[in-house]
Amino acid sequence: MGRARVVAPGQQKVPEMRVAASAVKSEIAALDRAVKDTVEELQELRSSAGKKLGDAVGKVFDAQLLIADDQEFLSRVREEITLRKRNAGFVYNLLVHQTTAELRRSPELYMRQMAEEIEGVAHRIMSHLGGGRKKTAVRYREGTIIVARTITPGEVLNYRNLKAVGMVAEEGGPNSHMALIARSLMIPLTVSGNVCDRIPNGSRLIVDGTNGVVILNPTDEEWADYQKKRKRQGPAILSRIKKLTEIPPTTADGVSLQVAANLEFPGPVDDILADHLIPVGLYRTEFLYLEGSDFPDENAQFGYYRRLAEKFSRTSVILRTFDLGSDKVRADSPQAAEANPALGWRGIRPMLEQPETFKRQVRAILRASTLGNLRILLPMISDVSEYKKARRLVSQVMFELRKEKIDFDSDIPVGIMVEVPSAALTADLLASEVDFVSIGTNDLTQYTMSADRNNSRVSGLYNPYHPSVINLIKMTVDACHRHQKPVNICGELAGDLLALPLFIGMGVSSLSMNPVKIFDCCRLVKKIDSRLVKHLVEPVLSSNSAMAVVRKLQNYRNALENK
Repeated sequence: MGRARVVAPGQQKVPEMRVAASAVKSEIAALDRAVKDTVEELQELRSSAGKKLGDAVGKVFDAQLLIADDQEFLSRVREEITLRKRNAGFVYNLLVHQTTAELRRSPELYMRQMAEEIEGVAHRIMSHLGGGRKKTAVRYREGTIIVARTITPGEVLNYRNLKAVGMVAEEGGPNSHMALIARSLMIPLTVSGNVCDRIPNGSRLIVDGTNGVVILNPTDEEWADYQKKRKRQGPAILSRIKKLTEIPPTTADGVSLQVAANLEFPGPVDDILADHLIPVGLYRTEFLYLEGSDFPDENAQFGYYRRLAEKFSRTSVILRTFDLGSDKVRADSPQAAEANPALGWRGIRPMLEQPETFKRQVRAILRASTLGNLRILLPMISDVSEYKKARRLVSQVMFELRKEKIDFDSDIPVGIMVEVPSAALTADLLASEVDFVSIGTNDLTQYTMSADRNNSRVSGLYNPYHPSVINLIKMTVDACHRHQKPVNICGELAGDLLALPLFIGMGVSSLSMNPVKIFDCCRLVKKIDSRLVKHLVEPVLSSNSAMAVVRKLQNYRNALENK
């Protein structure tokens, strides 16, 4: 509940930082250096292209040089830096966006193409900006609600740190990384079309994340009603977990099901989970990168992993190594420039190509593993060769630690995420090699259905209940059973009560979910007879549509509730 702050795309890419009056000259000097470096870079490219490809291609760079060294535009940027006392990157990016936004609305194709040229040059200049000048983050006013076209996971974290209380985006879905991070931070977030055009800056808003509702300019009566709702719901999530009496829960016929938590950030729920011996089935370590926009050093990681191991000393923690998809990296990262990043450099792939970064993280995890309760999880493995490459790097780190006489858990389990069809289809090969398997239903659905989970236009196609997805899950579970390897489901589907009887029927040994789902899941487990739900699996697998799958599961759920 609060006031809207409509954020333009140019503002999102670079954090807004306050600079002292004495540092304004340094910011302007940094801008000038970045422009100079970009001009020299373009001149080299122009010279090289002219020699190899002829003057016609070289002239493309002439146009870019004019854009980069546009003194009239740069004077405006310098004036705004002086006036606003903000970091050069934020001001430059903001003015670039204002310029290109007008060009993109032009009916002339030439003008729209010019916008792309300007953004390309701006990206080069932004990549040269940076440095160690002291800046102070600009805190938002109390009750600020961010309204933006898109919001990346890193921006969710940044806005949270700036004390935003809620968010509304035009793009994304309930299973997007943006939504996952917001839920883990308990920040209300909804997705709604054309919000940047419909919601005026500064207008009063209510964002109901539970029901996906945005109320613009609510009446005093609506405001008062939601104030009461907020007071009731605030502590409810944490207090419900405290009421659980049986962990892990058992089915009506006495079969135990491990229920674990997906975590991204340290928070108040950690202590409650640890006290109730609820393990961490998936800890996304990317937040260490997102907070600092760079990979932390070994000792910083070791300190964090060690505290985590100690907090959950009576249970276990599965640490997934860095998994930086396209929506989690900085705007100036080379990864962000990919034409099709969802099918590109993400998951284990960048870590195998940056072995020192990967080994640094593994080394920190191993040093923190002496309590024997940590596990290593490798993301987005697509075939056995990737696992073996990663496993060799882990073995190298173990060899180095032994040589240095540093203690670690030499039997630490190393598992993989099955989240692409190729891994599910070769699950027998993979299960024979690994120590455990976690099925990531979010990406598995995305890649199986060829539907980007962040794209609202194909949200109808993104459906984890599609028979193809369910069959790939069953195929993976069966392979793990044959090789006697633990199998865990850790996507959003793990916390969906409709799917719970199906997973128990398949013989899934563990479900890892958002902590807000744990209480209801544990309660429902007790009502399910594992012998009966085995007969549910085959009819579901033979369904001809997602709708048919849901209907069969809903019929079982209704029968269960009517008992």
